[in-house]
Amino acid sequence: MKTSIVGLGQTEFSKNSGRSELKLALEAILGALEDAGLEVNDIDGLVRYTWDNTSEAAIVNALGLPSLSYYGETEFGGVNCCGAVAQASAAIEAGLANCVVFYRALNARSGVRFGRGERVLAEEGDWLVSRQPEPPGDIYSAPFGLLVPGQHHALYAQSYMGHYGLDEERFTDMLGGVAVTQRGYANRNPRALLKDKSLSLDDYRAGRVITHPLRIYDYCLETDGAMAMVIVSQEKARELSGKAVDVLAAGQYIFPGSVPMYLYAEKTYSLAPEGAAQQLFGRAGLSASDIDVAMIYDATSMMVPIALEDFGFIGRGEAADFLSSGGNGPGGPLPVNTHGGLLSEGYFHGLNTIAEGVRQLRGDSHNQVEGAETAFVTLRGASSMVLGRA
Repeated sequence: MKTSIVGLGQTEFSKNSGRSELKLALEAILGALEDAGLEVNDIDGLVRYTWDNTSEAAIVNALGLPSLSYYGETEFGGVNCCGAVAQASAAIEAGLANCVVFYRALNARSGVRFGRGERVLAEEGDWLVSRQPEPPGDIYSAPFGLLVPGQHHALYAQSYMGHYGLDEERFTDMLGGVAVTQRGYANRNPRALLKDKSLSLDDYRAGRVITHPLRIYDYCLETDGAMAMVIVSQEKARELSGKAVDVLAAGQYIFPGSVPMYLYAEKTYSLAPEGAAQQLFGRAGLSASDIDVAMIYDATSMMVPIALEDFGFIGRGEAADFLSSGGNGPGGPLPVNTHGGLLSEGYFHGLNTIAEGVRQLRGDSHNQVEGAETAFVTLRGASSMVLGRA
């Protein structure tokens, strides 16, 4: 691809923002423009999730934009975080826009919470009614009590345990290696919601089981806030302040059984479509061994070991050894989620996952990996991206 991310904007992450999602979105967009060294009137494109409550028209009116030559939406929420960047990049490369802002604003802790069952299933008289507008998934499983992503991910975890023959202790150490390592990163990240709360492996093991075999520390943090990023052509990026990070490859997938969740797929111990890694890295002109840092969308900790295996960073069934020995930590062969991830920084539908990859390649992460030149980002293969230092 021939585009770059040149600006990041972010409000504080909190349990209660105290302001509207529109106001949050505007703060993040203005911050991203300032970071990029651009003006409001430079924006001629917007991309967002269909799940975002703040429309493109609201942004145009609030900022007084003269016009948009491109606007687009990607389906769902964080499932398509890298797909939104791909869409913005495609619009720029097609000449439909020059400066596209990707934004997300939500009060997901003080408002509607994505992890609560009533968002999916409502009681109306003697009936239980599905509120989900999505294809198959939840409308079939919700009436039987399978309501939220955290429950789905527990089924992936059980599938993984059974397929690789891991006992409870070994499995617990593997996921503990994700949660504890990422909390350590968050403790050094002033943006993180859990920056002041340490977590030891003993603490993790003692954590309450929410949906077997996942514990409370395996789940992400529903968060209030907003984030935005500015995407321009690589040519334009070279004219700006030097904070550019190049989008080397980005894409998205939907295939039978994968939407909205993955419950009906043939192999739930593997979550990426066949060939996704080869196609992504082929577009970027790199291989998994060329990646310096990985940012893996971790709505639960279970997404990390599966992604590491699906994209060839480690062999099949090797995640327990890799994660329990600190391979994802500082000084490890592949630092993962150096911001603390969705588990410990905050759950922000993937924008903070992308942003940390950008910060690593700009050299301004709070857990900087020395000499980082390339970053990988994925949400279980549904959308993925490779970034490179400009």
